[in-house]
Amino acid sequence: MARDIPEPTFIEFGQAAKEPVRVAEDLGWQRVVEFLRSRELSASTLKAYERQLQIFYSWTQNKSWHDITHRDIDRYKQYLKNRPSKRGGTLAPTTINQALATLKSFFKWLTVKDYITRNPTLTIEFLKEPAKPPRDLPETQVNQLFEALAYRGASEVRDRAILQVLSHGLRAREVCGLDISDYDGRRLSIREAKWGSDGLVPLKPDAVFALDSYLGWLVRNGFAVSQEAPLFISLSNNSRGQRLGYSGIYELVKDLAQASELDDIHPHRMRHTFATALVAAGMNPLLAKRAVRIRSDKIFARYSDRALDIKMEEAFEEIYGAAEES
Repeated sequence: MARDIPEPTFIEFGQAAKEPVRVAEDLGWQRVVEFLRSRELSASTLKAYERQLQIFYSWTQNKSWHDITHRDIDRYKQYLKNRPSKRGGTLAPTTINQALATLKSFFKWLTVKDYITRNPTLTIEFLKEPAKPPRDLPETQVNQLFEALAYRGASEVRDRAILQVLSHGLRAREVCGLDISDYDGRRLSIREAKWGSDGLVPLKPDAVFALDSYLGWLVRNGFAVSQEAPLFISLSNNSRGQRLGYSGIYELVKDLAQASELDDIHPHRMRHTFATALVAAGMNPLLAKRAVRIRSDKIFARYSDRALDIKMEEAFEEIYGAAEES
């Protein structure tokens, strides 16, 4: 049987020919895809891993993984130390260490799978991270934020529920990702948290009341309340009824702070406040660590130390009295 004659491809004079696909480059990124698929991690953590490996792969100019040496890793570490951050200045040591930890995990996997013979990250040293004390809010300032809800108008019911959830130590992006099915009437289920910190968050009675009131408000106003619907929705004209984004939560807290005449307030400070308060109230540090969903003992020690400082000051004032603020 005669074979079909393939259609010829004509290239006009002066037209650049397409670059041939370089198999080595495709194979290099295929290893990354295979690595990510092998990891039992949340979607947000996998996305962070992928982003870090994309940056490194581009920096190497798609060099074969087998050809990467410890000198390349050292040079990349220096590159990260000099790389500008989005906020200006250079990257924080924590950010650089996260990038290096991703590389260590990836190259260890390549070695175990026999894709490379030597692990170039064995000698790498992490940067020393300066210990930052948690920036918890005094109880009076937290109360001021809740009092400012009275000026939120039609969104007060929703905003009160959001502030209650934030006061239980959730990150703003975790609040954005909540669906109605993640609330069971007593707890919130965090499914896709930063660095795999998924878990259950028990709620105080005030938070349960605020969430139940908000869900009833959704029904009365004709919004979707199916299990797969977002828990917190936007009420703006442009995106009414859609999932509330990070900027919406950030602006809410900023507006409450402005109404309360408080400076330097942002959603994450509510997480610091919750963690410190648990330890200061006498909760077993192991249980408090689980409630806040922090895996690192080093990170949680900041809250334990801060709680001790608070208890020390309270004990001191009981003996000598509190000094008047100037």
